[in-house]
Amino acid sequence: MAIDFSKPIDRFEFDEINADQFRKNYLLPNKPVVIRGLLKNEVAYSKWTMDFFRKEMGDLQVGIFDDIPEKVDRSYKAPDMHMRFADYLDLIEKEPTNKRIFLFNIFKHNPSLREDFKFPSINKNWIKKLPFTFFGGKNSIVRIHQDMDMSNVFLTQFHGEKRVVLFSPKMSDLLYRFPFGVHSQVDVDHPDYEKFPALNYVKGESTVLEMGDTLFIPSGWWHHIEYLEGGFAMSLRSLSPKWSTRMLGLWKVGIATHIDDFLRKLFGKKWFNYKNKTAFKRANAAIANTQNS
Repeated sequence: MAIDFSKPIDRFEFDEINADQFRKNYLLPNKPVVIRGLLKNEVAYSKWTMDFFRKEMGDLQVGIFDDIPEKVDRSYKAPDMHMRFADYLDLIEKEPTNKRIFLFNIFKHNPSLREDFKFPSINKNWIKKLPFTFFGGKNSIVRIHQDMDMSNVFLTQFHGEKRVVLFSPKMSDLLYRFPFGVHSQVDVDHPDYEKFPALNYVKGESTVLEMGDTLFIPSGWWHHIEYLEGGFAMSLRSLSPKWSTRMLGLWKVGIATHIDDFLRKLFGKKWFNYKNKTAFKRANAAIANTQNS
């Protein structure tokens, strides 16, 4: 039995919601929403295709990430391999693969692409230096995680479809979040309720993103992503309206992750065992609080 994430995420066409409505109903309450066609009038919407990237950037060597079990408690910081961009695009169009391009700053290699879109007026406080692209093959999975910098994310699908499952940050302890990190070892699609009993109390929300859909993933929300087809998306990030959340993001990026790396190198498996034990201790406490509320 899978975790219940049947609750749908609100959807609007881009001309059905304005900046004030978005801020009041979604940004400030920290609530996800899908806005269809938010970047529809931008050059990138029709220009950015697999063939375009093959032609313009096909010889570029790109970092490829794979699903490696031993990285269960770690963020992706270094690719597992490199290959020609054109060869990778051929691969994800041809067949299912779990090989992904993650947090790819494509604009670093082709700055002119920044001229193909404007940051939408529906929101403010954009982090304009950090747009990223993501590529993946059919059936590839982005395991459940939070974004370390705790920013808001506007994820726009440009090619293919993907299923996205979201969980409120209030569920963090029930999801067995590792301390000093933003990951969990639970399998959202095939949960082990015997090993992770707190999952009985978890509920999420889900949606399928098609070309032109922009998903607003609020600060701190957990996301699990499955590529239903080979494709790619771009994320635009903005600062949380809450200063406490911004400071938490600075702590995670600037301090916590470095402490984690240092102690992992120093203590190895003992450090992982400590984090794992702490995650279970917090989950058990969250179960008790849920039962008593």
